[in-house]
Amino acid sequence: MRKKIFLFVLMACSLFTKAQQGAEILIQANRATLERNFDEAIRLYGQFVKLNPNDFRGYFNRGTTEYNAAKYDEAIHDFTQTLSLNPIYKEAYYFRGLCYLEQKKYELAIKDYNIILDKDPSNISFLKLRSDAYAGEVRHNLALKDLDLALSIDKLSGDLYKRRAEIKVVIKDFEGAINDYNSVQVLIPTYKMVHYIKGNLYMQLNEVDFACEEYKLALASKVIVAERVFEANCQ
Repeated sequence: MRKKIFLFVLMACSLFTKAQQGAEILIQANRATLERNFDEAIRLYGQFVKLNPNDFRGYFNRGTTEYNAAKYDEAIHDFTQTLSLNPIYKEAYYFRGLCYLEQKKYELAIKDYNIILDKDPSNISFLKLRSDAYAGEVRHNLALKDLDLALSIDKLSGDLYKRRAEIKVVIKDFEGAINDYNSVQVLIPTYKMVHYIKGNLYMQLNEVDFACEEYKLALASKVIVAERVFEANCQ
């Protein structure tokens, strides 16, 4: 009986030591990531994975670090391993989709985002990213549909209006883009380029007077690139 108790104590001590060592490695790896020492962070996360091969955190953290280091194939592998251990971990789908976007593998990105959006269709973060993927595939109607839905949920997001305006510029819906940039102007008052961009859009519509007014506002905001077009068209 004493022998069994002794072995149990030894096993418990070993597990505690292993857990403590793993926690210390995670702290070091997270610190290296924050310091943007990605190679060292990846090495340390690798040590954690060896100690804890069934803990999804090691694979996920290493994957996000590999993503930040632009090592997209390695990151995809780690996010896939994360999902094999924790299939409902939406952050892994989020970042694996980002890797696919960087590699222009838009169909794979859409597939990952659909997994989350099928269960949570109002998830604005995933709607924005799926919109990016649709835009990459030149499926602008679907990209706009996702942004329309996102804006119906959050009408005060300047970022969403800006994204939608950029797509409307691509499809040459200049009036629609101007309307969206008007919202950007209100919601993101620090975005100084908005008047220059609106000026260019008014020029596309041959609305020179409106364009010049926007260029004046851009110059007042010290947007230097507006100076040349203002001199060329407004004097």
